[in-house]
Amino acid sequence: MLKGVIKTVRLLVLRHNSRSQEIYCLLFLVIIFSLNGDQVLSQAHPNKITINQNTVAQPLTIKGTSGGAIAAQEIAQAENTATGYCDGYVRRQPNHFLELESFVEFLRLEVESQADTTILVKGPGGVWCNDDAGTVNPMIEGQWQPGIYQVWVGSYQADSNDNYQIKITGRN
Repeated sequence: MLKGVIKTVRLLVLRHNSRSQEIYCLLFLVIIFSLNGDQVLSQAHPNKITINQNTVAQPLTIKGTSGGAIAAQEIAQAENTATGYCDGYVRRQPNHFLELESFVEFLRLEVESQADTTILVKGPGGVWCNDDAGTVNPMIEGQWQPGIYQVWVGSYQADSNDNYQIKITGRN
């Protein structure tokens, strides 16, 4: 279907003046985005995870590499939050994006790593940080509003890159 749209727009553009060509090009971009909106979004955010009521019932695990050169406090714009201190060092861009399709009564993000890691979450309703949640591993849990959340996993030392996995569970 997309090849047919491209061929039709190409023929229309070649037959008209430059102002019409601009309009057809704009129309083409709108069509492409509407046909492939999810693919375009997922390419812009390759580490995006969508969570709904079905996925909350079964634990998810996502993996990555922590760390960066920017203090988590700089991204959080705070020294601490209700869930803990904004310690560690992260990259400018989040490690993951979580999209919650609806309100979730209980959701836990728990980082597991051999290294001392931190977590920073920005999303609807605020910013949450954690360093150690009973162990050296950080965790954020509670009620979550629908929307897109940015998740950073930091290392305790600048430019230290450590493997981790985040366990996402819907039950406490």
